[in-house]
Amino acid sequence: MTYVMDMHTHTIASGHAYSTLQENIAAAGKAGLKFLGLSEHGPAMAGAPCPLYFLNYKIIPRQYGDLRLFCGIEANITDYEGHLDLDAFALSRVDYCIASMHTLILPPGSAMENTRAAIHAMENPLVKILGHPDDSRYPMDYEELVRAASELGTVLEVNNSSLHPLSSRQGARENILTMLEACMRYGVSVILGTDSHISSMVGDFTQADKFLRGADFPEELIVNTDPGRIGQVVNIL
Repeated sequence: MTYVMDMHTHTIASGHAYSTLQENIAAAGKAGLKFLGLSEHGPAMAGAPCPLYFLNYKIIPRQYGDLRLFCGIEANITDYEGHLDLDAFALSRVDYCIASMHTLILPPGSAMENTRAAIHAMENPLVKILGHPDDSRYPMDYEELVRAASELGTVLEVNNSSLHPLSSRQGARENILTMLEACMRYGVSVILGTDSHISSMVGDFTQADKFLRGADFPEELIVNTDPGRIGQVVNIL
């Protein structure tokens, strides 16, 4: 399969990543991507940008040769009611929003609490992607999660970094497989994200691609393979 977009990447602005935006853009071009998503961590994460950083995205050019850049956020889910760490006004100004749970922000709860947090975050119309819902430290009811994604039109992420042998997330393979099986039953789309924290990872979906092939997951449910589906994961084209 050919992947034309990587919508989950970070730069030095996130505080614990190691490449600049220009370095990521160059890497995306070399990888043959058509779309690159900049998704810096939300302000609740230690070292992450303040809200003004996201409001100032307007100054960043969006076209680099054949590559289109989208400037978004990986917002932190801050409680079990699904609240995010950027207000509605700022979220409406970024090109797209991934919502994710991180242990540095939200202590893992029960499967019911974690699932409720994720679903309530997805109910925010500005949230297009649920990031790495695959960590056993955040047990979830995947049947309920995928059913909600089907109703809300949210895309679920298959995170390449979660599948890496050195990932700090736990149980990703088993959890992603359970999620994919539910996605096939409900016809819910997924998006592969590298979760790059260094430019050499941008556009490299090796782990996720191998996993999806092994699961016989249908290409028509993978957003990354069709440039015409970019509107499904961004708010501002």
